[in-house]
Amino acid sequence: MRNILFTILALCLVSLPLWADEQKKVSLSNDHRQATVSLGYCNIFATLGESDGDERGLVTIELENLDESNVLILFDQAYSEKSIKKMPTSIRFDKKFGGTKNKRVIDPSNVKLRSVLQFRPSERLALPVFAVDNGETARCRLPIYIAKYKGKKKLLLLEKQVIELDVEADLKPSKEYLDVSDAYEKLAKELETKTLCNNSRHKPSLSKQKEAYEQRIEELKGRIDGIIAIHGWTEGSAGYKRFSELKVKLNLLNFREGDCGKHGRSGHSCSYCSLSLQQIYHKLDDCYKKIYSSSDRQAAKASVIGQVNALYQCCTDASCSKHAAAWKKGGDYKTKITERYNRIKNL
Repeated sequence: MRNILFTILALCLVSLPLWADEQKKVSLSNDHRQATVSLGYCNIFATLGESDGDERGLVTIELENLDESNVLILFDQAYSEKSIKKMPTSIRFDKKFGGTKNKRVIDPSNVKLRSVLQFRPSERLALPVFAVDNGETARCRLPIYIAKYKGKKKLLLLEKQVIELDVEADLKPSKEYLDVSDAYEKLAKELETKTLCNNSRHKPSLSKQKEAYEQRIEELKGRIDGIIAIHGWTEGSAGYKRFSELKVKLNLLNFREGDCGKHGRSGHSCSYCSLSLQQIYHKLDDCYKKIYSSSDRQAAKASVIGQVNALYQCCTDASCSKHAAAWKKGGDYKTKITERYNRIKNL
């Protein structure tokens, strides 16, 4: 009976998994860019840096040695016992280290190191950057050797601690981006559905009606500049590009103008009423050429779109005493104006 029980116990022990490696899950995102794994002898910092697009995040791992007397070592490849003895600082296995003497092989990190990394007490060093696909997990395996100096030119490997970091990257837009983007969408929708009265007798005046919207535009642009400055993003970085695109869209916002119809039968009146349809066409054509030949068409369009809309409204407004009859009659310049206006809008 005793032998049977011993055999069963031995079989159970053999069937148990060997938890030699310590596993830690690390979740990184644009709202949670750094995570820390604290161990008794070291801290491991995982940081999500600039992404190289919306599909992959670039991650940096840093290791800080908390051991006041020992050195931590990460190896870049699987060295033989003979090879590490010949290194500038000779590395040897302590007599208590497991394995068959002279046949032991170093267990390397799967992060592609450029050389052997030694972390002296209180030292913090970064490993090479690696990529993690959006929504996926990359395993970072760190066999950390704990060693002590024996003299000035010799290190003894005392033990090995294997840490496996399962690093997950979620690259969905950050909350700060979504907040600014939502504010832009709300403002754009308001301007798309609201017509500002340009009748000279309207109160408040057209400039006053625009003022509140212009202030909101400038405040959003200021928020964008502040976010870029806080993160230290430079041109070409993903964060800078994403927020700068929002700023360009803000610059392209324009105001719908028209008579609200509550000021009698005075009809349309603006600074372009004195122009002929031919002159209006030439002004629109000048605006088109300015945008088309510019190296930054979005910025050029933003600078003239208000004038373009006002010119087009002047000749299409049915209450305009100068142009209403000629526009209704049609003709070459009506066709030209319509064609040129549509081209500008589509640039």
